[in-house]
Amino acid sequence: MDMVIGRASQMELFREALISPQSEFIAVTGRRRIGKTYLIKTFFNDSICFHVTGIQNQSTGAQLEAFTNELSFRSGRKYGKPANWIEAFAMLREYAGAVNTNQKKVIFFDELPWMDSQRSGFLQILAHFWNSWAAWEKNIILVIAGSATSWIVNKVYNDTGGLHNRVTRRIWLEPFRLSETETYFQSKNIHLSRYEITLIYMALGGVPFYLNEVKAGETAAQAIQRICFSNDGLLKNEFNNLYAAIFRKADTHLKIVRTLAAHNYGLERNALLEMAGLPNSGAVSKVLEELIATGYIHYMTPYGKRINNGRYILADFFSRFYLYFAERQKINNWIAQTESQPYKVWSGLAFEWLCHTHTAEILKGLGINGIQTAVSYLDLKDENGRSTAQIDLLIDRADNALSLCEIKFANDTYRLDKTMAAAIRHKVSSLRQHLKRRKSIFPVMITPFGCEKNMHYLGLITRELDLDTLFL
Repeated sequence: MDMVIGRASQMELFREALISPQSEFIAVTGRRRIGKTYLIKTFFNDSICFHVTGIQNQSTGAQLEAFTNELSFRSGRKYGKPANWIEAFAMLREYAGAVNTNQKKVIFFDELPWMDSQRSGFLQILAHFWNSWAAWEKNIILVIAGSATSWIVNKVYNDTGGLHNRVTRRIWLEPFRLSETETYFQSKNIHLSRYEITLIYMALGGVPFYLNEVKAGETAAQAIQRICFSNDGLLKNEFNNLYAAIFRKADTHLKIVRTLAAHNYGLERNALLEMAGLPNSGAVSKVLEELIATGYIHYMTPYGKRINNGRYILADFFSRFYLYFAERQKINNWIAQTESQPYKVWSGLAFEWLCHTHTAEILKGLGINGIQTAVSYLDLKDENGRSTAQIDLLIDRADNALSLCEIKFANDTYRLDKTMAAAIRHKVSSLRQHLKRRKSIFPVMITPFGCEKNMHYLGLITRELDLDTLFL
């Protein structure tokens, strides 16, 4: 098997499916370009007896032709094009049943949502194929995958018909974490410092397809310039295709994404809809659910508040990067930007979000990963509703304590000055007044290279974490 970075828990589920005494129905979801197809094909490899990929925005006839071509290739015999999906699955049943093997037979439908064209009946026939034959054969693994996670959730997981509770294993692929990104680069003989890897991650995120474009011998700035801003760069026009490839009608999705991109700390629902010019309707609620399900936005609840008091925040690193620089700043020379004020603003915000996505590593670095915790944020306001203190990362601990994390991005050892020390003390004081019961408050600094232990640091900061923690 080719090398697979990370994905240990997902591959363990695959192994269990291979040795189980029954047929298995596996659904693999995750955002676009995350490596679903690579993982499935790499792991199952020779066990795959049939694999077809849906074609975006094509008719049922085109999908059936692709299906038949694959069947002819796999079987070594020429199949005529079926008139409908009933005939197509009958052909597949005949072919798969005749495959002689001592191991389970894997039937893989990739980009499944694209195959279910309007009024095609595809999904109903797939359910019939599973219920009437594959499930009873005991040696079939039916794998479906798609980037439109919300479609699979609604149409497959939540189906009230033939697919109800039929999926035996659900697998969600997350982006690589920093540690996995480092391992991935090393596997390609790319040896970058953790600071340089972090810069790349803050722009591209942990998406393997994007990271694969980084070349040995390049700095982070050179890689980002080539990939995102050169005329033939892989991601030059990626944003324009990103959402349209997942959502069949992406206009509302893009309005939400663009609105959130202009508000770095997110927006509550009513403010988001007003600024995006969208109605407060069930259709918009569904769009928000779809964006959350596919990992492009997150919903965050503030400390001590009910879940409906939270805010939506743009979570996709590449979307944040693209909309800030390519659309708002309209730059085309990234290397020249690395000393600019917009770069400093972006890098600070991107590093904050990086920490939010690596809270498991932060808990481990603080030595509190073994106790119950809840990670949130808190925007403290006065009696007039004006913000008085913004706590971007707050860890509520079961040992009757709170870790108040101050996140600062720098390219060297961070120097805490008098003004910043006063701001942290104000946050501690405001938080203490906000608490309903007494808890210990521990200020924590998170910076790439640690902090200078000066007079403003000593006696105030209880712990500091650096990039090595985020790579745990």
